[in-house]
Amino acid sequence: MHLSSPTLAALVAALLLPLAADTVLARQAPSPDDNAAAPPLIDGALPAVAQAPVDFEWLRRPGVESVVCPFREAIDYDPGDLECGLIRVPENREVAGSRTIELLFVKVNATGEDAEGEPVEVRDDPVLYLTGGPGVTVKGYAERLKDHSIAHKRDLYILEQRGIGNSGDFCPFWGSRDRASRVRGDYEESQRAALQDGRACIARARGAGVDPTGYHTFENARDVKALRLALGLNSWNVWGISYGSVLGQAVLEVDPEGTEAMIIDAMVPLDLNQLMRLPNWYARLLDRFFSACAAQDDCADAYPELEARYRSAIQAMLDEPIEVEVPAGERYPEGRAWIFADLVAGMPFGLSYEQATHAAIPAIMNGLARQVERNNTDFFRAIALADGGMGVSVSMGMAASVRCLDGYFEMNAIEAPRSLDEHPLYAAAFGTGPVTTEAAALCRELGLDPRDPALYEIRDTEVPLVIANGAWDPITPPPLARYVAEKIPSARYVEFPHAGHGPTRSIECAGDFMNDFFDDPDAELDMDCVDNGEDAADYITSVLETDALQRALILAETGEEKRLGLHLAWGGASLAVALFGLVLIPAAAVTRRLNKEPTRRSGKARLIAGLAALAAVLYLTGLGVGGAMAANVTPALLLFGLAGPAPWMAWFGPLAVVLGLWALVRTIGQRKAIGRATLTGLVLVALAAISVGIFGLAWDLWPIG
Repeated sequence: MHLSSPTLAALVAALLLPLAADTVLARQAPSPDDNAAAPPLIDGALPAVAQAPVDFEWLRRPGVESVVCPFREAIDYDPGDLECGLIRVPENREVAGSRTIELLFVKVNATGEDAEGEPVEVRDDPVLYLTGGPGVTVKGYAERLKDHSIAHKRDLYILEQRGIGNSGDFCPFWGSRDRASRVRGDYEESQRAALQDGRACIARARGAGVDPTGYHTFENARDVKALRLALGLNSWNVWGISYGSVLGQAVLEVDPEGTEAMIIDAMVPLDLNQLMRLPNWYARLLDRFFSACAAQDDCADAYPELEARYRSAIQAMLDEPIEVEVPAGERYPEGRAWIFADLVAGMPFGLSYEQATHAAIPAIMNGLARQVERNNTDFFRAIALADGGMGVSVSMGMAASVRCLDGYFEMNAIEAPRSLDEHPLYAAAFGTGPVTTEAAALCRELGLDPRDPALYEIRDTEVPLVIANGAWDPITPPPLARYVAEKIPSARYVEFPHAGHGPTRSIECAGDFMNDFFDDPDAELDMDCVDNGEDAADYITSVLETDALQRALILAETGEEKRLGLHLAWGGASLAVALFGLVLIPAAAVTRRLNKEPTRRSGKARLIAGLAALAAVLYLTGLGVGGAMAANVTPALLLFGLAGPAPWMAWFGPLAVVLGLWALVRTIGQRKAIGRATLTGLVLVALAAISVGIFGLAWDLWPIG
């Protein structure tokens, strides 16, 4: 996420968001002159609208070339689990003599056993997964879906779409060039600077021989058919999520005869109806969170006036963005970065994609409001320094072309005035302003005019189809899915009541649900997984508020790793001595009792030192458990505090200091009655307990402060 030059698409992509797709930069239908020189049209490929002929027989000749998976060192899998291959396709089938490009695909081989290791029948009708974005690279999908239960009984193919990653990314340095001119202190100007990435990307791509007008959803759909034919498959099942859902609708137009059955999830309407009303969808999502939090007594008590405080935090950031100093370097050449309201609005939005993180959303909204209220520049500095994209790799050149040609930017410009009128706060935070119109105009300037809308009409289909959606989906919410279901009356609609974006990918039982459907697409759906596959979120309310992670990030990213290492060594060494004392002191007492040695006057000093050691060990152990519990929900929660037992276990920190001081005083007072070795040991244990507590105080890990 480029916090200095954010756009909604970049923001969503950065926050975990394999969707970034549904937001936003793809050519007009070819003229009759273009069609005149094209090869014959394949029957049923596209609706009867001005459209270029397509010859898929050409694709049978080059076939498939096996290749070593480019991510084999980054993903843990056994030989035979995954295979990769390449196919060659025309870059633009609507232009005679278009060059050819290579596309990477991944095959996840069926395991032949269920989750319990019991053998299951491997079916001969594989599944093709349509990836999201548009523009998300295949590595993350391969890593996540290799263990999905859909592959228990079916091979799963994943196509890395044209213009993405290993399939010809034509703008690999999007956002990385000329950083000095991209980092702006005004949100609107930072968006305009981001548009320049699009202009420069397309110009460079054309200079390198790329035809960006060949990168749109219907060419992607033709690639899907090309892969099927190249593999020699008469038909297969198709599964798509997010951008993959709109691509699935195009596949129903391009290759219905090759599609046995289809499941599409996290619905993007092919005609983009209301998709770009993002402020409206975010307001809908927040209302659900605020209502659900109010209905849980602990949540309501922990976060009073959450909605008002969160909205006030967004407004405060709109009124005055935060400027922070950072080390001058390649990301921030002038040593300055600006944080805008899209951070406060965008973090809960992005984290809502996965229902597994929903439990942390109220705590994170509360934490964001608290940072803004405190004007905590360390927090915003840490965010700027840690700006690394959150692990989602998106090929933005392809994404920009698709969004232009498919009309995303055009629709965003149309919807912007209504969004600003209905939800001005969220619309302003997400950049729904003049730049939306400028983005749509830039598409036309670059020759990437929106294609004929008639091509994107939603039509009914004879292909057995299930439309799925999560009730808590932040960006493609159920109203969009219901709209598509009404346009395709033959489809069956299912809604997962507690799920976010793409429940067929994230809910454990979803693979079995899909396999059952693909086994017999005409049978009645088993709704148990849909209705009971995920529980409602139980919101996290026990949080030890701390800036510890923020401080650690700042040290790590400002060249002070040695200082951070010394602090960690301090805490670790202190804990080791305290743990040693906790073991040795009781062991020595047991040994004396077994040897029937007389009770010594130093017994109380030993007891107090042992209690101090116990408090120190419980303190850091409790904090560690709280950190692990927070990270298990989402690492983002660690920016604001530690969960679980951390708030009350943190009291052992000051207690360790008190007990350590008491043990030290008692030991020194009884030094004449204590042997030299014992005296040294008790002093070290007492000092270690004090040191552990002081370490926690220095790192903002006490329950008070």
